[in-house]
Amino acid sequence: MLERADRGVGDILKTLAARGLASNTLVIFTNDNGGEWLSRNAPLFHRKDTLWEGGIRVPAILRWPARIPAGKTSSQVGMTMDLTASILAATGTRVSGDARLEGIDLLPSLGGSAPTVERTLFWRNAASPGRQQRAVRRGNWKLLIDGDDLLLFELSKDIGERNDLAMTRPDLVADLRRRILEWEKDVDAEGKKSDR
Repeated sequence: MLERADRGVGDILKTLAARGLASNTLVIFTNDNGGEWLSRNAPLFHRKDTLWEGGIRVPAILRWPARIPAGKTSSQVGMTMDLTASILAATGTRVSGDARLEGIDLLPSLGGSAPTVERTLFWRNAASPGRQQRAVRRGNWKLLIDGDDLLLFELSKDIGERNDLAMTRPDLVADLRRRILEWEKDVDAEGKKSDR
């Protein structure tokens, strides 16, 4: 499957070049979740359908020769929802007044015209029947609520999420837990509005 994907991406890039469109075309290559149960996600822990880094952290490659320097890597934290905001910005498309995008335009940061933005990101997932996972990441700190367990990780030092700091940083646990509960309340209220 990877060989076919690699060949397909190559065919797309060759076609863009042949038509003189490569320089001013944004090409995005990414995935929506970590690997399946047979995947090896090391140094990340766990896999798809979980909120551990092995389930939510994926590579993303954006190529736009006219706007993004080649070979550059970025420490900007992003989510799939950011791709919508980035594509809308790239095409100059305005969002109607009542629409609320959850993502940000990543292109200024990736293009080097803006610094990285510290963000607070949220997730929730029914990991298995009757067991919910919720997570919040603020800067390098991540609180994972796995069932009834509260686990705190400093991702810049522990990408594999093996050193739970919840007992040593109850201040951060309380702050991040409050934030995720507020986010859930907002998301659930918005969902009820759209059900009407």
